[in-house]
Amino acid sequence: MQASTLEQLKRHLRPGRVYRREDLLPWSQSVDRHLKELTVDGTLQKLRTGLYYCPRKFEFGEAPADERELVKAFLKTDRFVVTSPNAYNQLGLGTTQLYNKRVVYNQKRHRGKGLLDHARRLWAQTAWPDV
Repeated sequence: MQASTLEQLKRHLRPGRVYRREDLLPWSQSVDRHLKELTVDGTLQKLRTGLYYCPRKFEFGEAPADERELVKAFLKTDRFVVTSPNAYNQLGLGTTQLYNKRVVYNQKRHRGKGLLDHARRLWAQTAWPDV
């Protein structure tokens, strides 16, 4: 018996990965319908338009998406730096205050609002040093 297209698509999904809609096009002819079915049954979680997460399940519940993986899928590139003001505290240059925010330096997007919540901010840089 041949597996349905939805089951074939499920086989390609890996827990902990973040997928864009276009990443799933090779395995499905009707991606939108399959994405809706997968979000209804809990296989995928919709993060924002066109961005989906296949959750890792543990005995205490589902783990959130890896921050680097999430930003990489959102920006469609791996040329970014995720940092926090807490890094200055580790160097002894900041205050003892702990910050609940991340800053993503990249060349594609710039916005004051966060990526998925208010704790991440995207800042565009015009040039990157070659390392």
